[in-house]
Order: sequence, then C-alpha cells, then structure tokens
Amino acid sequence: MKKLLLIPAFVVLTASCSVIHRAQADVTDVYSPVVETTTMATLEVSPEKISYRYVPDRKSAKSLSMKQLLQNAVYAALEENGKADELVEVSYSIAAKRGFFSNRIRSIDVSGYPAYYVDFREPTDKDLNSVETLSRSRMLRSSDVRTFELHLPGSAE
Repeated sequence: MKKLLLIPAFVVLTASCSVIHRAQADVTDVYSPVVETTTMATLEVSPEKISYRYVPDRKSAKSLSMKQLLQNAVYAALEENGKADELVEVSYSIAAKRGFFSNRIRSIDVSGYPAYYVDFREPTDKDLNSVETLSRSRMLRSSDVRTFELHLPGSAE
C-alpha cells in the first residue's frame, strides 16, 4: 500500500516542479554632450578622369534601389582608383535586363574626376562670409520671387 502511495506522490512532485528563468536588464542614459564645430577644407580635384564598370551581384541587383546601386558604383570606382573622397562631375550609364515582371541591373558604368579633401582648418571671417553668400544665393534660386509694397503711415503714395 505504501508503494502505491509513493509512486503517485513521486510523479506529482516531479511533474509540478518547474524552473523559471528570469532576465533583467537595467538601462541607464549616458551623458554625452554634443559638440559642434565648423571646419573648412579644400577639395582638390584630379585632372584625370576615371571610368569604372560596376557589376552588382544577383542579390544586390534584385534587392537594392537604383539610388543605392549608384552609390555602390561610385564607392567601388573610388576604391579602385586611389581611394578618393568624392567623385566630381559624375556621369553614369546603366545596362539593364528587362524581365517579364521587373528589370534587373546588369552593370553601371561610372566616370568622373576623383577629388580629395585637403587643408582642414578653422574658418576665417572670409570663409564664413563666402558660405553665407552661397547659402543666400541658393535660397534665392530655390524660392519664389515675390514683391511686396510697403505703405507706411504718413508717407506719400
């Protein structure tokens, strides 16, 4: 009789045991002040034009957008030709294969002038005035031209 009671008691005790794993993570903010500085640099453009043919792999050609593929092509061209910082006067030609449901990019031909940033320096007053004039010029070119007449009290019309 005791054996009959021990077996169900053992089964109930072992079946009712469970292990609970709990994980807790405390997150604290780290104070990191933002420091903004203005640095000027000169862009030195090479006189020699480079050309490069970029052939994306099948996965990239299917999954990436046209803009992303163009960025990859420019990056690969810069890496292949001296690791320049920028490509100036970029021109490109895209060869695509037309499929039944979509187009797939076969290759992108990129050409331009490689350029390097040199002479990093603190801006002078002349530099800041040039930047301000350039930004005003851009703002005027991109905004609508509107004229307003101003009528002050007591002024002759």
